[in-house]
Amino acid sequence: MAKTSSPDWSRIVEQHAERIFRIAYRILGSVHDAEDVSQQVFIEARRIQQKEPIQSWSGLLARVATTRAIDVLRRRREVVELEETDCVSHLEPHHHATASELSNWLRRAVAKLPEQQAAVFTLCYFEQLDRNEVSAILEISVEAVSTTLYKARAKLLQQLESYNGVQ
Repeated sequence: MAKTSSPDWSRIVEQHAERIFRIAYRILGSVHDAEDVSQQVFIEARRIQQKEPIQSWSGLLARVATTRAIDVLRRRREVVELEETDCVSHLEPHHHATASELSNWLRRAVAKLPEQQAAVFTLCYFEQLDRNEVSAILEISVEAVSTTLYKARAKLLQQLESYNGVQ
């Protein structure tokens, strides 16, 4: 059995660290949690690489980052309180509070989605990847991405209507 060469981990981390952090941060909204998830992602990727060859580092790392960040969000279970906002802008400071509240709501709502829907939604909207890229990362068909995204948006709309008192 021929031994495969070990990947250059410093190069892999250098190439992908910023994107992995960004995915985790967009889901979690916390620098500290995103840093923790980023470290976990590379540790898990190393374990996976030791068991099987990696076809796409970008795809594997994005998939693991999305999954681990959603796991952290689900474990939190506490309701994130609306933070006091420092009203830097004198023009309509209530917009800062509204945006913060909406951002917190969206994070919690995405965490309630089934894992596949949360991953597709996160990659499409937060990472702004197209359906082909999401398909390659999650190793599902483009049609499955579209269907999953449709279902995720429908569930988020239901949650938003419920949040706003519309039944």
